[in-house]
Parts: sequence; C-alpha cells; structure tokens
Amino acid sequence: MHTAALRNALAFVGALTIGALTVTGCGTTGEATVQTAPASPGTAADTSGPDAAAEPAQVARLTAAADVFDAPDGGVVRTLDAATGFGSQTVLLVTDTDRSGWLEVMLPGRPNEALGWIRSDAAEVREVALEVRIDLAARELSLLDAGTAVWTTPTAIGDPEHPTPTGSFYVTDKLDTGDPNGAYGPYALGLSARSDVLTEFAGGDGQIGIHGTNLPGSIGQAVSHGCLRIDNALVAELAALLPLGTPVTIS
Repeated sequence: MHTAALRNALAFVGALTIGALTVTGCGTTGEATVQTAPASPGTAADTSGPDAAAEPAQVARLTAAADVFDAPDGGVVRTLDAATGFGSQTVLLVTDTDRSGWLEVMLPGRPNEALGWIRSDAAEVREVALEVRIDLAARELSLLDAGTAVWTTPTAIGDPEHPTPTGSFYVTDKLDTGDPNGAYGPYALGLSARSDVLTEFAGGDGQIGIHGTNLPGSIGQAVSHGCLRIDNALVAELAALLPLGTPVTIS
C-alpha cells in the first residue's frame, strides 16, 4: 500500500503515533524499563517432524463484493467488500470445498475464527505453501514452507492485561509503514485476528498484527497490546515472502 493511503487507514490494536500516522494496535507496557538484549536474526529450525510436506492451504481472493451465507443456499449473514479497509484485496482462508459451487471460508474480524460460505464463482482460489506459527509460551515465531520450518525467531507478545489471542488466523494486509526506523519497523502484517480484550482502540477495532520495532530490547517480552513484534529485517522478509491469506497459527 502507498504511504499516503496507509496514513489514512492503518489501525492495529494499541496506540502509538508515527509522525502523521496513527497506528492503533501494538502499544507497549513498561518498555522504558526493558533491559534485555536485542533479538538476534532468525535461526534455522529443525526441519524434521510430522509436519513435513504438509498440504498447502487454499486461499479465496474475492473478485468483487461477495455475500457470506450461513450455509450453502442458506441466509446471508454479511457482505464483504472486494478490498479491505487498507486497500488490500480481500482474501479468505478456505476451510471446506466439499460442496459443489460453494466454499467454506474463515472470516476476518469478530468473532475470531468465524466461518461462513461464499459462492465459488465469487473468488479465485490459490494455494499457499507458506505459513507462520507463533508459540506464546516460548515467545517465538516460526516461518514454515510446506510444513518444514525455515527459521524461528523471538517475538514480543501481548502483556498479561492484553494477551495475544490464540487460534487459527491468516494474513489480511501487508503494509509499508513508510518509516523503517519508526515504532513499527518497515512493515506491518495485518491478521484476521482481533484482540479478546480491546474491542476498539483509537479508531481501530482491535486488529492484531505482526510488525517490526524500534525497541529491539522488547522482542521476546510480553509488552504489547496483543501484536507480535520481530526483528525488522525478518518482518521485511515476511512482507516480501508471504502472500495474502498465509495461515498464521497462534498457540
């Protein structure tokens, strides 16, 4: 997204101001007292295990505004625009393709992990082999390709009063902050997840994101309002590699 559009749109849960850009989604608690060393770049992870050669995810990319139904040939429960509030093409993680002419999809926003049905002709379906997994107990984020871990890195997570939500989510937006040295680093990846605590904050709806930081000592700590912070070089790598719809599992 162009920086001008980002300034009018970007809103993750929390509150920090980057010049003219107000980002609502990844604020911090007690960061001035953090004494830990900066996070190191991601390290190669063990590539063995049962997840090797995992099936790619299927992602539906809307070609126009689409109605969401509670069941195939059921009632309309909501309508999704072809683009998100940030200007990204709307994508939905496909969870079931067994009904002819229909796709069951995971919906962005509240409630987390909500499912619905769209007509299959409303979207282009693509496969995504990459995925992201976040281990809150270990405070680590891992990038996987076809189920094989590529690298793992420390991540900041939500503080005790604003915990990072757990569950299955996906990338809905990739945003260039326009300020690589700012509080959110060079990029922020918006997720389908929403905070379980903050239903609105500074104009946003409590959306969770993955982003960089200008406080590397906070990485690996429980200090955010729910967002995940990683090394700036690695968030730039994620922004370059991950297509919209990439699955993100937080546990």
